[in-house]
Amino acid sequence: MSERREARGWLAMGLAAALAACTGELEMIPADGADEDGGLIVPPSDGAPAVAPPIGGDAGARDDGAAPGAADADATDGDPGPSTPTPPPEPPPPPAPECSPATTPCDGETACCGALVCGRTSLGQVCCGNEGESCATPDGSDCCGALLCIDGRCGYDGGAGECAGPCTEAPGLAIEKGRLRTIGGTFLGICGDASHTYGYHVPAARLGSDDYSMQGAANAPVCTWHAAAIDIGMDWPASREWLRWLIQQIREDHIRGIAEVIGSYDGVNVRYWSDGSGWSTDGIRYTGSGHDTHTHVSIYRSTALEDHGILAGWSADRGP
Repeated sequence: MSERREARGWLAMGLAAALAACTGELEMIPADGADEDGGLIVPPSDGAPAVAPPIGGDAGARDDGAAPGAADADATDGDPGPSTPTPPPEPPPPPAPECSPATTPCDGETACCGALVCGRTSLGQVCCGNEGESCATPDGSDCCGALLCIDGRCGYDGGAGECAGPCTEAPGLAIEKGRLRTIGGTFLGICGDASHTYGYHVPAARLGSDDYSMQGAANAPVCTWHAAAIDIGMDWPASREWLRWLIQQIREDHIRGIAEVIGSYDGVNVRYWSDGSGWSTDGIRYTGSGHDTHTHVSIYRSTALEDHGILAGWSADRGP
């Protein structure tokens, strides 16, 4: 066997030499450089490196028979698959309802601007301001109830410029009269009737200097025709609670300028309070008649122009 192989090798070398001599284009390959079949590697004519053709198939054919560079049928690289639709964005929340300005018609569900409330004025039921709120109408139609627009604020007209006989309501008490009307309580009077012959319900012009309501510098009248007491009906739900509040405010010096108070916490037991008798919570027993169904409040005559806030902040059923 070895002799045959050796003979075959010499034969191949001889053929290669003969071909090279004829064409000059073939390079003889030694026997140990032959491929597995003992064949030759033939370089291309342009001098590029010789490449042996692949064994068992055409150059460029793939093992699976597909064309070179062809993509695999089941390839998925780079394929995102079926797309999932993006849900639409959530709609923005609805804007807050706009509030209703002053003098706008309203009902119980209307949102009036700021501190305005739905109340009654000369225009009917509209958004309006309570005492102390800003206003802008000459006739006070943007102020609730009996309030007027005074110097840009809702308030009560005390008639500060009036001073005439036979009797003028002290401006500070005229303000309380307006508050009581808004509350819904009964107003029983400031200027006393013919049965009043002494005390704060009577103007100073009709009293002698010895009357108890004329004593001291605090009772020097601003106007001699001012009556300086008010009678407040206790026929509104929170009236008894209001009386306790009033005495406490006077005791704590939050309300000043009050000369005396006569009234009842329970509608039966009538009590009296003043600077002279003291401002204890329960006061002293009142020896006069009446005042179980109304409360009498007197102010010092020198404070007739002041707003004492006797009923300020109160409604029919609750206080400030």
